[in-house]
Amino acid sequence: MKSNLLFLFFAFFTSLNAHSKIVKYELVATKGPVNLSGNRSVDFAIKINGHIPAPVLEFTEGDEAEIKLINNIPDDEVSIHWHGILIDPYMDGVPYVTTPPIKSGKSFTFKFKLRQHGTFWYHSHTNVQEQKGVYGAIVIHPKSEKKQYDKELVLVLSDWSDEDPSDILKNLRKDGDYYIYKKGTMRSWFDAFQKKSLTNYLKNQWSRMGGMDFSDVGYDAFLINGKKESQGLIAKKGEKIMVRIINAAASTYFYVSLGNEPMKVISADGTDIKPLFAKELFIGMAETYDVLLEINEEKNYELRATSQDGTGHTSTWIGTGEKISSPHKSKPNPYMDMSMDMGNDSMNSMDHSKMDMKETTMDHSKMDMKETPIDHSKMDMKEAPMDHSKMDMEEATMDHSKRENNSSNRIKESNNIIETLTSYDFESPAPTNFPLSIPRHDVTLILDGDMARYIWLINGKAIHEDRNIIINENEVIRFTFVNNSMMNHPMHLHGHFFRVLNKFANNSPMKHTVDVPPFSTKTIEFFSNEPGEWMLHCHNLYHLNTGMAKIVKYSSFTPRPEVKEFQKHDPHLHDHIYFKGMLEASTIHSQAQVNFMDTWNELVLKSEFRNNYSSKNFEGDAFYKRWINKYFSLIFGGTYFKKDGFAVAGVGYILPLLIDTNLLVNHKGKLRLDLMKRFQWTKNIFTEADFTFRQKEDTEFELSLMYQSNWSWSAGLMFTEDKAGVGFHYQF
Repeated sequence: MKSNLLFLFFAFFTSLNAHSKIVKYELVATKGPVNLSGNRSVDFAIKINGHIPAPVLEFTEGDEAEIKLINNIPDDEVSIHWHGILIDPYMDGVPYVTTPPIKSGKSFTFKFKLRQHGTFWYHSHTNVQEQKGVYGAIVIHPKSEKKQYDKELVLVLSDWSDEDPSDILKNLRKDGDYYIYKKGTMRSWFDAFQKKSLTNYLKNQWSRMGGMDFSDVGYDAFLINGKKESQGLIAKKGEKIMVRIINAAASTYFYVSLGNEPMKVISADGTDIKPLFAKELFIGMAETYDVLLEINEEKNYELRATSQDGTGHTSTWIGTGEKISSPHKSKPNPYMDMSMDMGNDSMNSMDHSKMDMKETTMDHSKMDMKETPIDHSKMDMKEAPMDHSKMDMEEATMDHSKRENNSSNRIKESNNIIETLTSYDFESPAPTNFPLSIPRHDVTLILDGDMARYIWLINGKAIHEDRNIIINENEVIRFTFVNNSMMNHPMHLHGHFFRVLNKFANNSPMKHTVDVPPFSTKTIEFFSNEPGEWMLHCHNLYHLNTGMAKIVKYSSFTPRPEVKEFQKHDPHLHDHIYFKGMLEASTIHSQAQVNFMDTWNELVLKSEFRNNYSSKNFEGDAFYKRWINKYFSLIFGGTYFKKDGFAVAGVGYILPLLIDTNLLVNHKGKLRLDLMKRFQWTKNIFTEADFTFRQKEDTEFELSLMYQSNWSWSAGLMFTEDKAGVGFHYQF
């Protein structure tokens, strides 16, 4: 009996029309010049039906979607993922994982039934094509809609660079701070002094953290519906407007505000929440919000989206008459204390004593959560990665004692108006908790990375090293995200909606993407009734492409034979090689260095002439480095010094205060110690200090005082232990 009731809980929460309507679209991908920044035209952009963003696709719940994607790009594949849509895995649109890649000159027709309604979107899942322009909105109307509004406005937020996104990825792998000059966010001793943050600056360096990372890329424009500024909608006094806001940016969180007016938020990620009023929305990549606005005066209100790092904004205007601007948002403090809890909107302060753990059903009135019986014959218990023998699945409690929440620092409520809205404030209008009788499966996922080498990991591994999280059907799956990095990570699970556990306990909201703030914990849970292989990944496009992803694989699921075949060529499972180089020349010495690296391996080739350019003053290193973690590496190779060659082995380690250290021993038993440290005095002036000790040889040091206005070039004074000169430094 209980089993039958369980099936009823999760079978069909929406009765669909017996005769569904087929809604067809044709999407054509082409490559062509665009000038979205207003600075220059670029030729790498990809348009859908000739536009960026792609057209809005509108449906009604219960419709049969039939969407043909035609690839007219001459030199690339293309794909479309239907973000937040409950769908068969073969139609999910992730090439080489669930769906065939669409080659140049070919097409693919997606067919699926709409089991939900709300605001969603679609985008490419091929390499960095999303950043090139392949994204658009999806609006699914309810079958029997009682409109609370007079007009509707769809707003697609995005970020744009005039630089080819493929080159952006390569540059970030050279240095995670590659775009720090373009963004104007350089951290320095003088700037920290001016902001009265020297203590935090020193503390962060001691903790081997350069400072808060609010963004990676220096963008040339932020856009709403493809424009930096526009008149979004003409609206008159008394009219109610439904604004559907989609963050389709590749790597930008936005703060969204509307003049000085509070916004009534009624939905997030396409699911209803209890209405809230907020002055500002904090929207992560891939999240969607539905906002109801009432125009109370004959005025034109600015809806402004400001990037999280404060480097720019985009605006659209709603209304008519006198313009009412949104308040300016200052750049955030890059010197905030890294030891503080950043997870103000996590479930850390939940009072679990108020949780009703009785068998309360979920209200998924907007979703048809299909029911599939468990087929134990397909379960391979050898693949199960988790030892649950020590877990109390009945209680399913969590120890949050080390992660206190202080929401009063973030939310200032006056007359129930929230200052800055995040998912911590969302409450589902009906209970969403699962019956305690359902089996539980807990998985902890640690989010971390190395900003200097720009690799992003889950549980210490990139997706090519550890692809799968194996789950069973008809269980409550609980993922606990522990963010040990300095960046927000918007984590998205394909093919599912999940509860984001927050202060509302049984009424925690349902979402498809959850923001995990720096140094915080977020917990989600979902019922596993969508068999397939589904991507789980950070929706920062560059984090995804450098490793922060996994595949959630149902143990009972067997992909189609053609899917199995193209999965062998999945680019997510390849560890790509990147390159960087350096040239330095002065009146007293010169040096050159090239590095070839993937996630954990690095080849370093370095040559140097000291004092003069005679052969006796030539030095060279050829090292292979195997990184064990972001601080520690093993080193093997050879070195040339004073016309003699040596085999060497040793270790590399990044000490507190970000001192880069190598300790080596050569085949004759002689030690060598290298110490390297950069001091950023001002935005443009820095010192690099290199110290080398060789056993029974003269100690060497190099010191510089350089001026730098972009990542590539710097010039200034250079010193060695016995000479001074002038020179330049070039990185590429």
